Amino acid sequence: MSNLPVEARPAATVMVVRDIGPGPEVLVVTRRSGGFFGGLTAFPGGGVEDFDDGHLARAVVTGVHDDLPFRAAALRELAEETSLAVTTGGVARAPEERGEALYRALVGLSMPLSGESLTYVSTWVTPEMAPRRYDTRFYLAIIDGDPEIRVDRAELVSAGWTTASAALEMHDEGAWRMFSPTVAHLAWLAGFPTLESMSSAARNAAKSPFGPSEDAPGQTTGVRIGDEWK
Repeated sequence: MSNLPVEARPAATVMVVRDIGPGPEVLVVTRRSGGFFGGLTAFPGGGVEDFDDGHLARAVVTGVHDDLPFRAAALRELAEETSLAVTTGGVARAPEERGEALYRALVGLSMPLSGESLTYVSTWVTPEMAPRRYDTRFYLAIIDGDPEIRVDRAELVSAGWTTASAALEMHDEGAWRMFSPTVAHLAWLAGFPTLESMSSAARNAAKSPFGPSEDAPGQTTGVRIGDEWK
């Protein structure tokens, strides 16, 4: 039996934030039971597929980006799971298609997804001893208003807005199960009183080839490999 670590699969997730009241809120989803992520509360996201680097994705996602497949996957998963399409004209209701069919539908509707709306925050690499591993890029997206959410019942139990602090309290009380990356990113979000300060911190973080670096342990603007922050 091989002792080599499982190869980490590319993945992307997006922290969608807004401020329509007392302070910033973030969109979280709770996944259906079963499977590796079953029952967990997290941010919208999922694996990067081959078609996220295909001609349809490149026709739909705006901008020139070295990490375009990750940005495309983050925006696609958000649209599939919550029906929120972050377009160049703002947030719109996404077509109900999934995968490559979603890109095709967006092309037909002339509804480009805004690659520039995503600010790269960090990269999380699952520890080598894990049976399933992901190399996940976390992005920040700021939106306006109160767009209607349509929950993908095939994957999710619920989706909704919460403050980062309230989400952490739900986790601490045992009401919401979360993986460590979600908890750490919520703690990072909770440290900012405004969307502007949140966005500035994400933009100005010193990026290494793997993500922002030189941050204190416990913060998420860094690369976590096992129990070490790089």
